[in-house]
Amino acid sequence: MSRILIDGRFIGVGESISRYTLELLSHILELDKKNNYTLLIRPAGVDACGRSFDIEKLELGNLIRNSELEIRNLQIKVLDIKHYSTAEQFGLLKFLNCGKYDLVHFPQFNHPTRYRGKFVVTIHDLILLNHAKANFIKKMAFVPVLKSAARDSAAIITASEETKREIIYTLRGREEKIHLIHHGIDHSKFNITAKSHREFLDKFCRENKIENDYLLYVGAWKLHKNLLRSIHAYEKYVSENEKFVHLVLVGKVDKREKAVIKAIEQCNNEAMKRRGKGSAIITAGEVKSDNDLAQIYAGAIAYVMPSLAEGFGWPPLEAMACGTPVISSKISCMPEILGDAVSYFDPLKVDDMADAIKKIISDHNLRQKLIKLGLDQVKKYDWTETAKKTLEVYKEILEK
Repeated sequence: MSRILIDGRFIGVGESISRYTLELLSHILELDKKNNYTLLIRPAGVDACGRSFDIEKLELGNLIRNSELEIRNLQIKVLDIKHYSTAEQFGLLKFLNCGKYDLVHFPQFNHPTRYRGKFVVTIHDLILLNHAKANFIKKMAFVPVLKSAARDSAAIITASEETKREIIYTLRGREEKIHLIHHGIDHSKFNITAKSHREFLDKFCRENKIENDYLLYVGAWKLHKNLLRSIHAYEKYVSENEKFVHLVLVGKVDKREKAVIKAIEQCNNEAMKRRGKGSAIITAGEVKSDNDLAQIYAGAIAYVMPSLAEGFGWPPLEAMACGTPVISSKISCMPEILGDAVSYFDPLKVDDMADAIKKIISDHNLRQKLIKLGLDQVKKYDWTETAKKTLEVYKEILEK
């Protein structure tokens, strides 16, 4: 029996890595009754853990007061140490050394660089290094941690061949210790039955004044997401075609992305002049419930994935699972993850993206074909398989 710690400090503060950590751990616990697990979280992650592991409210109170709670073969501990902080390098190091864990899994590259115990690291992508807007001082801080993760870990897990190649080329990661393990999607929430549930969708459309079919984008407004070009492509489609559709943006409105906000305003102003009513681009903000999000996916005429760089890409897969056709960028890991189930475009060419939008809207047979292919493609991505393969990595390291 081994003692394994999962660093869950992103739970409650980082959506994608939070989801990965909770889904992975919950499925590992279903499969592995032998080893003892510890989940380390910050106070911000308490509610998320309570929902995921069915902890009673009283126990949640004890969790906060006592800084730990044990459920079956899972112990939850609370330690308020932020990522990208000095405390991560000293306070977390002390905590891990005192715990004497047989194995630690860091679901993001953040770790104490002087930790000498066995550890696995998941490197989702190298966007922070290659694509994100980061000042020199910030890069100076995280690059050594990222390189240490690649160099000192017993194993590296990543979710796409694209990221694996980047780890080998950019970080000089040893190929033999890199394990390609795709993420899963939650098929209990994102599935074709979402098309028959419209309670939330009808309300969503009324509140956002969505009167026509809509294209959908779900995600952040970060530079590598290529949202600005997709807005220009949509505007080009609207200006040149009679059939009108909205573009709905689901996700946090990022006021720092002034160019995106300006492009949305200009597009809406032009659409208002032509149509005499309503906004063309709808900024709907965040949707808290996955069940509600599934209805929004299912209601879209198509999902648009314009990204320039991704480590995996959940939204287009979730859209496929809900029976919605997808058009996507043909670079980064998208062809690998989405296969032949989508219609691709060059994300650097606005005209090519606008043509893809026109084709998916006007061609009913294409949409039906992509819906069928998409439903088959998403069967490849299952959290139980992700957990099984991750457990194999744990076993290999622990037996050395």
